[in-house]
Amino acid sequence: MQRIQHVEDGFTLLELLVVIVIVSILFTFTTLAIRSSSPEEQIKTEALRLDRLIQLAQEEAILRGEEYGLEFKPNGYRFLRYVDFIWQPLDSDRQLRLRELPLDMKIEVEIEQVDILLETDKPPDKSDSDKKDSDKDKEKEKLKPQVFLLSSGEITPEFNARFVIPGIETSYIVSANAEGEHKAEISAL
Repeated sequence: MQRIQHVEDGFTLLELLVVIVIVSILFTFTTLAIRSSSPEEQIKTEALRLDRLIQLAQEEAILRGEEYGLEFKPNGYRFLRYVDFIWQPLDSDRQLRLRELPLDMKIEVEIEQVDILLETDKPPDKSDSDKKDSDKDKEKEKLKPQVFLLSSGEITPEFNARFVIPGIETSYIVSANAEGEHKAEISAL
């Protein structure tokens, strides 16, 4: 008896599945690379983030019975908590930590309808480690927020923080009033 061998040309099911997975992964990466966020989306994202973080800090202030503060810088912002008669940054808090904005984005702050000039940080002198420690102590003593989130639920003073990118017409404003109400909304320059 003679055996007949069948030689099949083609791909196995396993080979086809591997190819489909590889193509899917490449398609996903290509889509993500093409879909980079526009400057307008970056501004909106940062403004909404600040609005939500204000909500979180306000709720924590009420629940803990502690005073919180918000300090603005030209390229970011951070939340502070009033502990032992000094303002301390919340560096170890995952949500309320220092937030830096994308390189080209800025914050313009208006407190009670007066534009505020935000101070930039000076780079520390790296010549002496003792000097750095004393600089950190002085930094803690100098910390003072521009906006206070009180344990009573109030926000004082009233403020507007405008997120802008030079050359982009769209901006977003995060505003809050003394009753503790806050919102983020689009604004044309």
